[in-house]
Amino acid sequence: MGNERIEQRVGVIGDWESIAGFRALGLSVAEAATADEAEKILKTWAEEGYAVIFVTEILAKAMGSRLKEWRLQYLPAVIIIPSAGLEPFLGRHQLRSTIQKATGIDLIGQREKTLRDSM
Repeated sequence: MGNERIEQRVGVIGDWESIAGFRALGLSVAEAATADEAEKILKTWAEEGYAVIFVTEILAKAMGSRLKEWRLQYLPAVIIIPSAGLEPFLGRHQLRSTIQKATGIDLIGQREKTLRDSM
């Protein structure tokens, strides 16, 4: 085993306002307005070997049970993120639990506690 570098592709699917900033971070972005469009992109990216695909909360709700099937797969990991301009609920909870599983730390909960304590 040498210094081989394995590159994993990461993508974001959603409305343009919610996903545009991710392009600057080097992630692939794809605008989708309907559940059918989002599922088509998911299938394409899965075939292309994407490791992680973020889906905005609005699309996740529109996809309903179809998204659940994707989220049960090991790869790609499909993660719901908050949509821009909305009060996050489903996306925030999913992001919080994913970060906690990956790091063992509740970063979002710690931030909320810090904000409460500073008031």
